[in-house]
Amino acid sequence: MSKYIKTMLLIGTLVLAAGCASERTVLQAPSESTLIEHESEDYSSQILNRNLNSSANSIAIGDTLSYRTALAKTLLENPGLQSYAWQVRVKEAERIQAALLPNPELEAEMENFGGTGPFEGYDSRETTIRLSQKVLLGADRMKRKRLAGLTTELAGWDYETQRLNTLTGLTQAYTSALEAQLQWEQQKELLDVARQFYESVSAQVEAGKVSKLEQTKAQVELSRARIDLENRRNSMQSAFTTLASFWGSDQVSFSVLSGELGMPDSIPDYQYVTEFIEQNPDVARWTTEIQQREASLSYERSKAIPDIKISGGYRWMEDLGAEAALVGVSIPLPFFDRNQGNVKAARYELNRAETVRESARIEVQKALQNSYNKLQAALYEAEQLQAEVLPGAQTAYKAAQAGYRQGKFDFLEVLDAQRTLFTSRTRYVQALAELNRAIAQVERLIGTPLNEISTN
Repeated sequence: MSKYIKTMLLIGTLVLAAGCASERTVLQAPSESTLIEHESEDYSSQILNRNLNSSANSIAIGDTLSYRTALAKTLLENPGLQSYAWQVRVKEAERIQAALLPNPELEAEMENFGGTGPFEGYDSRETTIRLSQKVLLGADRMKRKRLAGLTTELAGWDYETQRLNTLTGLTQAYTSALEAQLQWEQQKELLDVARQFYESVSAQVEAGKVSKLEQTKAQVELSRARIDLENRRNSMQSAFTTLASFWGSDQVSFSVLSGELGMPDSIPDYQYVTEFIEQNPDVARWTTEIQQREASLSYERSKAIPDIKISGGYRWMEDLGAEAALVGVSIPLPFFDRNQGNVKAARYELNRAETVRESARIEVQKALQNSYNKLQAALYEAEQLQAEVLPGAQTAYKAAQAGYRQGKFDFLEVLDAQRTLFTSRTRYVQALAELNRAIAQVERLIGTPLNEISTN
């Protein structure tokens, strides 16, 4: 083989190898969302690291569970969130694959041997070594890489959506569990009151001041309070179990929740809240979605331009004792298939995405209106109960107790005042819980905490 031919083949091989190795092979973390302020850590990376070394990232839970601890444990250990984080990594890997050049092909063949006549034996054989490479026309590789990059961004939006759904669900579950705990504690207080009242009535029965029937009625109320306490305890345990399921646990390792149900200092008007609808990932993702559909259309159009294959090689002719260089080109002729169907499908998908984006925005706006109405209703009820109902019920109960001891009121009047007071307390806790759940839902729909919305 001549030195010239050997050199050309060597250079061609090195160029092709360099082109195929030019793409980076390091996985990049998904781009950080601008919708919600993330903590400094990359959540998907934490989840993947935890799968590799769970003992290093597991968050221990003590007897008392705080909302912050529940939040951190859910972010790291929620099974649904982990699956979406893996999906982001899958799309990142597919983006790397989309950016790679096609592999060169090395072909070797021997002909004109092992036959009959002049081709008997190996004296007439011809040996050919050929190296070929497909050349992508129409910027296929660049457009394919951009399409894969936008698909990766969409996977990041899906992760962000799931993250917000999970955190909203956790917030509402923690609120419900805290509500159940407060109701249980209140029922314990009611049981103590019923016990003290029973003992007071029993003392008056022994003193001959009231009839035995009054003691029987007090005993019935005491038994009813015990039953309600057990029901409250079961409800609290069920709420704790639901809360623990957010980090994939079927066992409740905590016994008490910390925190309290409070009311916000102020709620921004609806007109200010609606300005943040575009930050909802269900809406915001469609900007990337449309870009991805446009990239898909551009890629399908580029595929109408056929790719060519160029080749070069070496041939040795044994009978002549001579060698020669080979060059070739292969060009598909797009007489029938010009990718017309896929181009039309991609164009229709783009049109569909534009209509779905508007539909998604309308659905979010409708859900936001409903959630905001629930928030206002719960806030109004909680404020009225706190300002008027609870103080009045407390005053009436104290007056009924004092009047009963003085013989001014009978047992039923005291019992009615007691029930009114504790029913009002129960409604107040329920209103606070409903208010906090509604706030969590509104914040999910606008992708922004309400206390960060300026009304100036």
